[in-house]
Amino acid sequence: MWLLMTIHLVFVPEPHVVHTEIVEIMASKEKCEEKVQWIFDEADKRGMPVPPEINMGCVPLNKVKGA
Repeated sequence: MWLLMTIHLVFVPEPHVVHTEIVEIMASKEKCEEKVQWIFDEADKRGMPVPPEINMGCVPLNKVKGA
């Protein structure tokens, strides 16, 4: 299982995490990565790109073989 997570960073005065959120739990890394790409593509299409201080990615929930 994979967690699709967002992380909100602040870069000043020193980089630190402000907020994290689990957006969705997915069955596979591939599905999770596809969803991240879809979110970024949709934001761009709507003229509201994801800001650089928002990071999004997939994190394994348990040890995943072959990951």
